Amino acid sequence: MSHLALFIKGKSRHIAIYIFLLAVTAGAAALLVAPNLQLGNALVTDPQSPGQYVEEWRNEAVLAYTSGSAVGHVCALLAGLLVARWSTDKTRRAGLVAALLAGSGLGATELAVASWTATPLLRDLSGFPGAGNPPEGWVLDPSLQNHVGVLVAMALTFAVFLVAAGAGFWVAQRAMLLKFVLVTVFVVIVPVALFLVAVFALVPFPS
Repeated sequence: MSHLALFIKGKSRHIAIYIFLLAVTAGAAALLVAPNLQLGNALVTDPQSPGQYVEEWRNEAVLAYTSGSAVGHVCALLAGLLVARWSTDKTRRAGLVAALLAGSGLGATELAVASWTATPLLRDLSGFPGAGNPPEGWVLDPSLQNHVGVLVAMALTFAVFLVAAGAGFWVAQRAMLLKFVLVTVFVVIVPVALFLVAVFALVPFPS
């Protein structure tokens, strides 16, 4: 087999792995929307005022629109490692750019699939539960025009995809212990940190 054929075969394997990572990210985003809606609903018990209903809906929205991000961030980390193996014949800067592009592809996939899956469900949950017209302050809308905090959470989630892919590329040539530490950070610490920031800092964000 010629060197060119071996080169093409190697690149095809990397592309196939990346497509698999995209599929895993998309699948997690779609499958975790419903559980995240339930979690968001449980964070505010027995809402009474319009403000409490808005807070409950925002909890549901921020978790639903970022569904599967924990899985996606690990996939982005793996994509960075994959790019490091793929780009051995390129400069380090070109390899890093490729890793960031791979991370952005995963991030865009996660947000697109989660939004597509969650929007109709959130629209159903945005109706006023009482009789008559909604009171003043009832600003539930899946278009997120009145929910800047949810948009910020989505942007932050996307940014972490880039960080994860860049970290994966950077750590590729490092010791195994450092790789283990980095994976642990993105599996355990990052999801918890994003959850706390989204629910307790961004959900109360003024409209």
